[in-house]
Formats: sequence, C-alpha cells, structure tokens
Amino acid sequence: MANVTDPLARTVHGKDPQNLIEYITRQKIYDSIYWKEECFGLSASDVATKAVELKALGGSYGANNKPTRFLCLTLKLLQIQPEEGIVEEFLMNEDFKYVRALGAFYLRLTGRPAEIYEQIEPMYNDFRKLRFRTPTGWTITHVDEFADELLNSDRYCGIALPHLPKRDVLVSAGYLDGPRRSALTPLIEEESGGDAESLLEKLAENGNAAAIVAMNERKKRKREAEEKERSFREQVIGGRESSTDGRRQVYEHDRSSRSDDRDRSSQDGDERFHGRDERYQSSNTDRKKKEKKDKKYGSLFKKSSSKSDKEQFKTKSSKSDEGGDGDVAESIDYWNAERAKLGLKPLKED
Repeated sequence: MANVTDPLARTVHGKDPQNLIEYITRQKIYDSIYWKEECFGLSASDVATKAVELKALGGSYGANNKPTRFLCLTLKLLQIQPEEGIVEEFLMNEDFKYVRALGAFYLRLTGRPAEIYEQIEPMYNDFRKLRFRTPTGWTITHVDEFADELLNSDRYCGIALPHLPKRDVLVSAGYLDGPRRSALTPLIEEESGGDAESLLEKLAENGNAAAIVAMNERKKRKREAEEKERSFREQVIGGRESSTDGRRQVYEHDRSSRSDDRDRSSQDGDERFHGRDERYQSSNTDRKKKEKKDKKYGSLFKKSSSKSDKEQFKTKSSKSDEGGDGDVAESIDYWNAERAKLGLKPLKED
C-alpha cells in the first residue's frame, strides 16, 4: 500500500498523478532503498524536511539507472498531492535552494500554465549554483538555468514534461498581464523612463565597456537586418521582372509553335490529297491493264450468257411459236421414229 496514490488526490492532466513519471522509472523508484527506508509514510512537512537534506538534482544515474533522491521525493509529492499553499511555500523558500527546485519541478508537472509562468519566472533572479547528477557524472548548473529549462524544455531529469504553451499565447489570450518583468525593470524605469536602449546609450557614453559592446552589437544587427530587407526587396522586384519576361517568352513561343503546327497541318493535308490522287490513278491503270490481259488471253471459266444471246433466244422462240401446227407435227413424227428405234410406243396425238 506504500506505492498507492492518496485516495483524496485529484487527477492531473486526466490521469493518476504518479503516472506522470514513466512506468519503468517509477518501478525503479519503488525498488530503490531510499524509497523503502526514507519515503515510507511521509507527509508534506516530512517531504520538506527530506528536501532540506538534498545535495543535488538529477534523474537516473549509473549502469542500472538508479533514481536520485530528488526524483524519489518528486514521486512522493505526486503520491500525496500536497495543497497549493504548501507548494507556494516551497517556491518562496530562498534559504534552501533544493527545496525551491523541488517545488518548481512539482509545479511544472502538475500546475496550470499561467501559474507555472507566474511562480517560476521569479527564479530567473536567483543565480545560486546547483549540482546536477547526470547518468555518467556531475555538472554544475544555476537556479535561473534550471527555471529556463523547465519553461522551455520538453524533458528534464529524464521525465517527459507536460506541454506548456508559449508565453505570448497566454498574454494574447488574457491569462497573463504583459511581458515578463526583469530584475532590471525598476532601474530602467528610474534612469531612462522605461526605455532600455536609452539607458544603454547613457552607460556607453559614460565609458561602460559592456554597454559599448552591446551598442555595437545592436548596430551590427540593425545593419544586417536592413541589408537582408534590401536584398529581399531586390529579389522580389527582380523576380517580378523575370516572371513578366518569362511570360512574354512563353507567349511568343506558343504563338510560333501554333503557326508552325498550322503550316505543318496544311502541308500534311496537301500531301494526303496528292497521295489520294496518285493512288486513284494507279488503281485505274491497274484495272485497264487487267482488262487488256483478259481480252488477250481469255478466261479460264465459261462466261455467262450475255444480253445479246438472251435476245437471240427470245427471237427464235417467238419464231417457233409463229410457225404453227406444221412444225409441231413434224416434231411428233420425228420423235415417234426415234421411239420406234428404241422399241417404245409412239406418242399419242391430241
């Protein structure tokens, strides 16, 4: 039961607060000796007492990815979910820097965007050193760098941080009032009426070396920006002129190509017409040669009777009809004689 979230705890970003730390890292924390011996049954005040004893920040370290004490206490805060007033006291504590860092990290995991900016941004004015344990060794960081990482990074100490909108978005939406106030804002308002550039010019005139370098850098940046803008305008104007020339060339090319296609099509039409005439003439000559050849050598097959032969047959048949009964009688006698030769009976006469 020591690893169960407080039943009265609210969900954070739609899930159990302990699930904000990845499952594998959470299991390693549950299996660590510091969690079993020092983090059992702690309250919010007990966590603050343990945080005072912290000596470094960090996530996991070593070959086995052992969790640091800072990460164990963060999981304990997620498990018990202290009140908002207690978290604010963690952040306002300037005597113990690791207590303040622990409260800032917990707020970054569970807080609302406006609260995160309002309560973590004052840490930009804290320049105390912090020890940070990496997987392979140790590094030195500062409280203001730690705050900047929380506000601008997606992961810290090996933990995925919830998405945080940009400050400009929250200002435009009305959740925050204007830009962030720097520690130099009161000095700027007192010396130059709120204009940082005029204050910088005054310091440069008084012989401040850092102010002189800053002014030179500002002038250099301004000059580079003007040159970029000038070159961009020239490119835009040149691009427009080249585009108009290109369009004109394309139009002329299309026009010439259309005329060439028209001439080519007319030539093709004439060639097709002449080719048709030549084919027609050649077919006529071939037909004439074939007729001459047929007349000279004749045909292998017997031709059908022509019209003149049919007319001759008709005239003969008509003449035979006009001959009368004499011809009929002769024909009967002829056939009777023939039938007698064959031993047949004669034909009967009507």
